[in-house]
Amino acid sequence: MLSLKQIKDVCLVDENGAGRCKYLSQDETDDTKFYCLKLSAKGREIDDEIESFMKDIRKSGRDPYKEGLPLGDNCGGYPVLRHIEQGYDHN
Repeated sequence: MLSLKQIKDVCLVDENGAGRCKYLSQDETDDTKFYCLKLSAKGREIDDEIESFMKDIRKSGRDPYKEGLPLGDNCGGYPVLRHIEQGYDHN
């Protein structure tokens, strides 16, 4: 699971716009835990979905960054570890 500082400062969990990390996932059973799916099989699916979304939105002449979807690639990625806190930590 990602550290609280990681999800707030890097993944921008409190932001509802394009800056929020597109790989950020909330745990299904504990909504206080978040994971980075970038290095998982789901990460490639997310990339494909975002690429398709970007093409469609641009064809319609709209700005994809104003649509409110998370588009940020905010970190190098972490393996999904459900019980070990990971991410960065500024003391």
